[in-house]
Amino acid sequence: SSGINAEYGGARGEDGAPGLRGDRGDAGDQGAPGEDGVVGLPGENGKDGEDGDPGVCSQICSPNNAPLTTDSKKCGCDTHILTIHSQSTDIPRCPDKWKSLWFGYSFLMIFENGVNMLQDPGSAGSCMETFLPTPFVTCDRNGACGHNFRTEKSVWMGAEVSEEPMTRLTTLSQVERHVSRCNVCMGPSLVQTVHSFSTEIPNCPRGFEPIWTGYSYLIPILDSLSPVSEENSGRAGQGIPTDSPGSCLPQLQTPSYIECLSRGYCTYNTAFSNYWLRSNDANKTDNNGQEPPKQENSIENVSRCAVCKRVNRWNGSRRK
Repeated sequence: SSGINAEYGGARGEDGAPGLRGDRGDAGDQGAPGEDGVVGLPGENGKDGEDGDPGVCSQICSPNNAPLTTDSKKCGCDTHILTIHSQSTDIPRCPDKWKSLWFGYSFLMIFENGVNMLQDPGSAGSCMETFLPTPFVTCDRNGACGHNFRTEKSVWMGAEVSEEPMTRLTTLSQVERHVSRCNVCMGPSLVQTVHSFSTEIPNCPRGFEPIWTGYSYLIPILDSLSPVSEENSGRAGQGIPTDSPGSCLPQLQTPSYIECLSRGYCTYNTAFSNYWLRSNDANKTDNNGQEPPKQENSIENVSRCAVCKRVNRWNGSRRK
């Protein structure tokens, strides 16, 4: 542009050409984060993946881990639960091809103020992972829970009974040495319990094979002592289903159980009663219809039994 210079009176010259580009300046400070943007729309579903390789049946359902056939979607076997009690401090082993789920202590019954509840020895609930002399509390309607020290007791299957009657076991280590151990097993075979009603061990049904044999056990009974005391205040008992594996004990031992009081000690009760299935041999009466003489400490009048499992025949991974 042009103009008059006020000092000299001359005209302004024309603008010069643009200068060279200067050096790049230093970077400025980082700006504050911007606000979140709007969430985008969902994308379309992807394509289905390719089919995976055929699965493999476990050892429970197939002895050789055989792969599934193309027309099969299952391993072709059911799973069954079996609880085994050793009547000793040794943990019993599961049958061949069966898997142990857990092992513990053989729990039979709780008793409190005239109310009792039996755990079928053939059920998984009769195998407690932890031993507690009083494994329960009583709760009122206000939610207050505690022990009734006068009447609460628990009953456990005994192990290798050798103590004198009414010997008090006061420490946990003492008690555990006299409580039977157990194992809860899972396997592919149906289990059936049979009783002979005689002193002969029964044969398993056709298509079954024995797991163990024993004596036919019916009911554990708690009897009150005479005279009745605070620590022994009632009579309780429930029956065991005769089709349960728990009704067939490998050993006939009396007393078959140990009872624990909430006061903190356990004992073999001299007033125990056990009901066992009677054999046909004992039902015979002689002496002109009179009852035969009572046999003390005899097991010859107790029925024998067997716990059997079904024999599975395999074609690959499927059962015929």
